[in-house]
Amino acid sequence: MPVAAATPDPPEPGQAHDQISRLAWLHFANDLTLDFLTPLLTAMVNVGWIGLMEGAADGIGQVLKLFTGRASDRQGVRAPWVRSGYVINAIARPLVGVGMLLGLPLWVVACRIADRVGKGVRGSATDALVADWADQDDRVRAFARMRTMDHLGATLGGLAAAAAAYIIALQHLWIAICCLVVVTLWVAQLARGLSDRRRVPAVPAAGAASATAAAAAPVGWWPRSPALRAPLLAIGVATMATKLSPLLVLAQVAGLPAHASQAPWPLWQVCLGWAALGLVQAGAAALAGVMTIRLGAAGMARLGWLTGALIFVGLSQCHGWGLVLVGAAFGILVGFTEGAEKTWIADRADQAERSLSFGALALITAITGLLGNALCGWLLVTWGPKAFLVMAAIAILGVLSSLGAGRPTAPAPAAG
Repeated sequence: MPVAAATPDPPEPGQAHDQISRLAWLHFANDLTLDFLTPLLTAMVNVGWIGLMEGAADGIGQVLKLFTGRASDRQGVRAPWVRSGYVINAIARPLVGVGMLLGLPLWVVACRIADRVGKGVRGSATDALVADWADQDDRVRAFARMRTMDHLGATLGGLAAAAAAYIIALQHLWIAICCLVVVTLWVAQLARGLSDRRRVPAVPAAGAASATAAAAAPVGWWPRSPALRAPLLAIGVATMATKLSPLLVLAQVAGLPAHASQAPWPLWQVCLGWAALGLVQAGAAALAGVMTIRLGAAGMARLGWLTGALIFVGLSQCHGWGLVLVGAAFGILVGFTEGAEKTWIADRADQAERSLSFGALALITAITGLLGNALCGWLLVTWGPKAFLVMAAIAILGVLSSLGAGRPTAPAPAAG
């Protein structure tokens, strides 16, 4: 049943801090296991299939966010969706070890898709829950904290994967992956304590009956707020370049593609490169939280996209250690843009459609991100590293399409 417009109920002392901290640690634990597993996939899945597998799995998860986001808004709850999604993630990842033990690549792919289904279940509701518990003045810091904890978990996961790949023989890596069940228990404990922020019905001001009726209308399949159109368009255009799979970039830097001229890195070194990428992302996300307060969410997103354009130029021109450094700098693009884009959407979205708005963002970025990854993959085979120049041009096009979209349009004055 749709939920009428409501205002946040003042939380008990420390409750908001506890919920934000719990969500931050869930982000950390989730990315710890995800980024322990992801670079190890190169030992089980052919690099030629990585882009297809990652694109399909991520696409399924992103599309699912629209449906689960709508359901969350209609029910007026977030926490059950968040709990369920994180538990699905935590269960699917250790099961990859079974596929590695038995030599079943399709099992690994199925687990990867199940993992992204978990993300689809929780994704929109998680972002909405963060926005619910963080008042507008604290929202920038809250989203920056989530991204920072994401990438710190990714860094630790990558380092642990590098250590496992260096110490343990390839045929025994399944043991290390199965040990992720320990983190599964931690995730379950953290998720159990999540709760929704209570809302009390808003008292409409005189002459505001029509606005209240609109806010209480049934949640549709797309956010109704006109203020979201320009940000969604700009983010969608930029995403064709900025959501390029980091694993694809790492594979290029590590010499894994067939056209690379250098010798490929050993698996432990690929994992170490993944950890370095996560560390750069964490630092960039933390810095972005401070900069977004000064520049605004739209300005920070534009800065991230322009930075990405420069990085893509570097990827097209550099070789050797220069390519390694530019590849690590790709993490700056991710760290600068993720939190800013979500803050931009959260600030524009109506509270009653917040999960749906994040679902719409996920659907748009899934479609344009898949197109961008497919285009870049094809161009890498056809043109080689010069393909990244096209990605740079798309990122700049995203900046141009965002001009004038930084501030919401002021409402027209009431007649009379």
